[in-house]
Parts: sequence; C-alpha cells; structure tokens
Amino acid sequence: MKKRRSNGAGLGHGKSERFLKTVAVIVSLLFAAVMLYPLLFAVSSSMKDNTKIYEVPPKILPDSANSLTMVFDYSGMNFESDEQQKDVMMQDSVLSMFAINYKMTQDSIMEIHVYGVKDGKTMFHSRAHQMKLQMERDYGIYKSSAVKKEVLLHEERYSRACESIGYEYDENGLDVKEIKFSQEMYDKVEDVLTEGFGTTGALKGTETHVNNLLNLESFRYYLEMPAYIYPKSERIAKLGFMTFVLNSVIVIGFAMIAQVFLCSVSAFAISRQLSPRAGKAVLLFFLGGMMVPFASIMLPQLIMYRQMGAYNNYLALLLPFLYPYGFYVYLYKGFFDQIPGSYFEAASLDGAGSIYLYTRICMPLSKPIISLIALQTFISNWNDFFWAWLVTEDQKLWTLNVALYNISNNMGTKQNAIMGLSVVTITPVILLSILFSKQLKQSIVASGVKG
Repeated sequence: MKKRRSNGAGLGHGKSERFLKTVAVIVSLLFAAVMLYPLLFAVSSSMKDNTKIYEVPPKILPDSANSLTMVFDYSGMNFESDEQQKDVMMQDSVLSMFAINYKMTQDSIMEIHVYGVKDGKTMFHSRAHQMKLQMERDYGIYKSSAVKKEVLLHEERYSRACESIGYEYDENGLDVKEIKFSQEMYDKVEDVLTEGFGTTGALKGTETHVNNLLNLESFRYYLEMPAYIYPKSERIAKLGFMTFVLNSVIVIGFAMIAQVFLCSVSAFAISRQLSPRAGKAVLLFFLGGMMVPFASIMLPQLIMYRQMGAYNNYLALLLPFLYPYGFYVYLYKGFFDQIPGSYFEAASLDGAGSIYLYTRICMPLSKPIISLIALQTFISNWNDFFWAWLVTEDQKLWTLNVALYNISNNMGTKQNAIMGLSVVTITPVILLSILFSKQLKQSIVASGVKG
C-alpha cells in the first residue's frame, strides 16, 4: 500500500511539473510575440506603398505588389527626326508613369513598364519603381509640384526625369519579352490618361501581374533617399544612406578596439601591479564614474570638447571612448584574479616583464571576456544617439540614429520610408545577436566573478 501511494504521488508530481512547463512555454511565447510585434509591424509597414501605410486600421501584412506594363503605339505617325520621335516617347513615358502613380494609389502598383511601339517594332522602354517616382515627387525634379501635364512637361523637366529613371531607345528595335495584354487594368489606365494626361501615342494595351519581390525592392530606394534629401553633400549624394552606416562602423569599430584594450590594461594594472588596497581604490574610481549621470556632465564635456577643437568632426565622436568603462574594467579584473598565480610566478622567474605577462598570459586567456565586451560595446553604441547628435552639425558626419532622426523630421518623408530605414538600422544588431548567441552565453559563463 505504501508503494502505491508513493507511485501515485510521483505521478501527480510529474503531471503538475509538466503542466507548469507547458504554462511557462505558453507564457514565454506570448511575451515573445508581444515583444516581436513592433519589429514585425515595422518590417511589414516598410514593404507597403505610400498610401496603404496610412490605412486605418492598419494591416499586418502588405498587399500584393502589382507590376503594370503599358504599350503605346506610334504607327502611322510622322516625325521630323529620330530625335523628335524619341522625345515624344519620353514625354508619354513620364506622363503615364506619374499619372498612374498619382491617380491609381489604391491598386498597389509598385512597378510600371512603358513601351513605345511603331510599325511592329519596340523602340522605347522605361521602367520605374513606385518609390523612385515618389522620391522624384517628394525631393527630386517635381518637388512641391502639382501632378499635371503642363507641369510634368514644363521646360523639358520630363527629359531630366526620364534620365533619372532610366530608359532604352533604339530605332532599329529592342529585344524585349512577349507582352500578353489583359483587360484587367486597361480601362482604369485609359480613364486616367484621358482625364488631363493625354499622350501622343495610342494606348495599345496593358499587362498586369503580381510580383511580391517588388516590396523588398523598396529598401533599395530607402537607401538612396538621403542623396535626394541632402544633394549638396557630395559624400551623401554618392553613397546615400551608406554614408551613415560607414560613420557608425568607424565609431563603433574604434569604440570596440579602445574599450577592449584600455579596459584590459587598466584591469591588469589593478589586478597584478598594484597592492590590494590601492587596486580597490582605483577600481572604485572606475565604478564611481559609472554612477555619474551623463546629464550632469553633458554641458561641461561639450564645452571642453569645443575648446579642444573636437566639435563637428570625428574627434568629437571618438574621444569619449578613450575612457575605460568601469563595468568592463571590473569584468577584466575579476577574470585576471582567477588566473592561477603560478603562471605569473613562473614567467617572472624566467625574467618576463609586465608587457609579457599582459600579452602572453592575460590576453590569450581572456578571449571570452574580449568577445563579451566587444559585442556589448557594439550593441550599446550602435543604438547611441544623443552625444553624436549633440556634437555633429555636418550631415556627412551623422551616425545611423542621428541620420534616422533628421530624415524622419523631413516633411516629405513617408512613414514606410522611416520604417524601412529603421529596419535597416536594427538588422545588424539582430543578426549579430543570433549569430553569436552561443559565444555570448559562453562568454557570460566564463566571465563569472568570484565573490
């Protein structure tokens, strides 16, 4: 009887334990879903077009991306020269593209192809993504302009727009794929073109198909957007958003190297060169520095840097990392204290100096600490904003978060672009955290400090 009661109690305990584990998993998944929802919403919003981003209530998933092809026929038309014929086709291309982009906002048309055909030969082709057309309207050739035929064709602006979008022209005929006309969008397109956007060529037909990869292509234009917003900066005009990525890489690369080296040198001196009492006093100095709120030293530090000439240049961004962060010094010291003293005694008997002890014993054994500090420095400073915003005025010096803040304050920037650039900004941190999660766990375990 006793044995039966014991088994029953064991079974009951096992069931309750499984129930608790199940509840814990469900609760963890719910919390993970709640935490990941803003990220998923940002990714989804970045792939929506400029109209669907403002829908209420918002949709979690973007609509299917449509690709529209329009073919204009110029058969029977006589042109004075080949140049005039090309010019007319360019006009029709710009008119039809911007008219569709402006009028048919509810159809999720993310790509527009325009072909010019004459006497059975395809002579002209131009292709534009929806974001490219929107950037020309918001920041480019047609900035602050009404979308009307007279405006689109005024003073050969169409020519510059067509050059920016890109086109092909060959009077002998282009090699293009077969176009299968459908009636799905033809009536809508014809109505738009006849209402104030009359083209010289006759609309021969249209083709529509779904291509969801066009939603991802929007990110390409998000990265080009700063070149439109800040055209006076040569570096930004050339590199676009990559200018700010490179600035962040320079700052964070310097921060990682400086913190790994300076904190280890400071901790080595505290652990192995100073007496226990002196070491504690110096360590307390570093830890005390962590307790000083940045807001209380922000203004004095800014004034000091400006007097040193470290303002609105890379010095202002890099110099703050030359101060060893107290917590990293504490981690290094705790790890160095755990290294057996016999290693140092044996090396000292052989005539090894402090540099040898540091470079040949301490640092090779500190790989877990180095990887932990490097990763933590990357993550914390990748998201840094305030100091970089405070000390930089020149646009070419902005780091990612400063650039994102200023771009978001631009009146012409749409929410999908802000979301897209935000996704680009946080993607490296997410990827590094996933790729080095195992090393991070091992580093944290190995960095345990004995009490």
